[in-house]
Amino acid sequence: MMIKLAFNTLLLLLFIPFCSFAQEISLKSDNKYLEENFTWAVQKANTWKMTGKSGEINRHEGGEGLGYKAEVKFIPSYWAGYAHRSAYYIRDFVHQIDGAHLVGMDEENFAMMEKFAEYTTEDKKWYSWWALNFDGSVFTLDAPNPPGIGTYQGYPSDFVNKPGESFVREIPAMFELVEKAWKSYLWTGDRRYIEDEKLWRMYEKVVTDFVSLHDSDGNGIPEGQGDIFQGSSTYNEADIHPLEAGDAIGSQYQAYLAYAAFLSERNLKQQAKEQEKNAAALKDYFNTNWSVVEVTNLYASATTSSHEKYPFFNKETSWFMPMKLLTEPGPRNEAYLDFISEELGDGVGTANAKKGSPANIEAYTYLPDTYFPYGRVDEAWKWMKYIIDEKEKPHYVTKQGNNGNYPEVSFTLVSQVVEGLMGIEPNAAELTISTIPRLPAEIQYLALSNLKIGEHTIEVYQSKNKTEITNSASSSPLTCNIRFYGEHKHMFANGKKTKAKTAMLNGKIYSFISVQLNPGEKVVATL
Repeated sequence: MMIKLAFNTLLLLLFIPFCSFAQEISLKSDNKYLEENFTWAVQKANTWKMTGKSGEINRHEGGEGLGYKAEVKFIPSYWAGYAHRSAYYIRDFVHQIDGAHLVGMDEENFAMMEKFAEYTTEDKKWYSWWALNFDGSVFTLDAPNPPGIGTYQGYPSDFVNKPGESFVREIPAMFELVEKAWKSYLWTGDRRYIEDEKLWRMYEKVVTDFVSLHDSDGNGIPEGQGDIFQGSSTYNEADIHPLEAGDAIGSQYQAYLAYAAFLSERNLKQQAKEQEKNAAALKDYFNTNWSVVEVTNLYASATTSSHEKYPFFNKETSWFMPMKLLTEPGPRNEAYLDFISEELGDGVGTANAKKGSPANIEAYTYLPDTYFPYGRVDEAWKWMKYIIDEKEKPHYVTKQGNNGNYPEVSFTLVSQVVEGLMGIEPNAAELTISTIPRLPAEIQYLALSNLKIGEHTIEVYQSKNKTEITNSASSSPLTCNIRFYGEHKHMFANGKKTKAKTAMLNGKIYSFISVQLNPGEKVVATL
């Protein structure tokens, strides 16, 4: 009896520290403005976690919607969309997914992704539902007239569908689901992203049947049918309702690359090469034909319903093209990034607001992701600061309260510090981390603790000319690709002079060394 009691006590002692005192990601910096707002963002993002809770479904600004229920148990999930709607949306979810991993919501990411995959069905021509309740059922506000004659979870049993197929759908979202499933795999190494059949069906159908079913002119690009309830080609819901749009093409390009990578993980090498060729062909077609307009060197961002090229600024339709790395690095791309900056000014509400300045804060959350990949640090940091400075101001949709109460703001601030300012790229399956510091003059150093990449817990310190990485908790070695912009023949690793290699990253040269860290080891790399 005493032995059994002691054993049970030992189990309890072993269990409690792991579950109750697990530490969350944290940041230290000489820039206290950023440090404090990173802490706010981590804490705020965690308030949106719905896992283990119960509550309303099909509640929106109009009150109790079709299929409303007051007390329903929720699946692992978090809020991604308007806070006055009891739902999570594809578009918000895919943009929040990296931040969600970083604050510890891997189970939520997988459960939400799997639900969207489950609802990606042939009767909807391989669209998924645009929004889901926190129990995983369809959010009926955005799907008032579902296609087909089947029964849809979330609708009352006596529901009679009206004629027609009116439900919200936007082409870029389906491609982003595939892209971000791969990104989640890179962060976690979770084999469910490779082996789950619901997910695999979505990957395959989105890059094949979805494209062909929505491509009437045979150029390989799906077309929109009008507004969001008819089927939009773009995330810009308010303006020209184009036939084809740059944000959809950029997202399609990344989906091809992601599916190729998934195929490689299943050792389907030939199929992977075919998808890589599809991606390369799409990018080439975009840069040499689709986006070319004779009267300007700028990119066309869309084609109109009358099949005319649209060479003007169109918010998401425009900035998604470089953000998704669809545009070819070089003078034309740099000029287009300048053009986007000019059209945005300093943002809505500032003295230098422009006609192109979006009214909604969530649009701005994409801009750091647009400029960081090209090493345009000052512009990316400018928009991070703008978002932070706007978070206490009223949201464009008054029911949201302030801007900081829109979930995307907190999740993307976390990911943009880690992936943007610190240039961290994970590959959990290959036990690898890559880094490249992108620090503006206002930030001298960043020190990140409790970063999770697969089974590894890592600490990363960066200044302009120094990177420190500690493999602080794991059972396996970690390969660190430590990168700095510029051409450098040598670096120093723990004081030892080491020959550096060079490569290109989105048009900019960088130098790097690779170091393998055993559990508990640390590397200090300097120029």
